[in-house]
Amino acid sequence: MTKKIRLIDESTVSADAPTAVVTDTLHTDAVETATVKQLMKYLEAIDWKLWEMLKIMKAEQEEADEADSVDDDNLPG
Repeated sequence: MTKKIRLIDESTVSADAPTAVVTDTLHTDAVETATVKQLMKYLEAIDWKLWEMLKIMKAEQEEADEADSVDDDNLPG
């Protein structure tokens, strides 16, 4: 079972909401660093899931190839 990740909480975000303007560069850098870390963690999770899917697909393909090779043996029965 896969875990769904909600990137934005829809109940707190609206189109009419004013956006906050941050002028403090130290605060801005901290927010950007935290955002980058979150994005890297999210991308790493995606990469891991894609790797797992690739392994599953390769295993299924190998099973299908083995099943085909058994059928091609022309053995009686």
